[in-house]
Amino acid sequence: MDIGVREAKSNLSKLVASVRKGEKIYLTNRGRRVAELVPASTDRAWRRGYGMFEGKLNLYPGWDSPDADAPILASFEVLTGRDGQ
Repeated sequence: MDIGVREAKSNLSKLVASVRKGEKIYLTNRGRRVAELVPASTDRAWRRGYGMFEGKLNLYPGWDSPDADAPILASFEVLTGRDGQ
């Protein structure tokens, strides 16, 4: 269902109930879809944010070393004229 933002403001409770029943709700602005109302995640880890990337990222030794930043910092300083030249 497409619904204008102004109308959505007036009917938010009804829209939330519709989303909970599984209906897709799209908010429109001047006839163009700008947002979608979706049910909130029930995954507790997602809401907390902790552990959501567990087992999905591999960080290698030295990834956060200041030495790893040196080439990037040097390039930045040259590009911005802060290299002392």
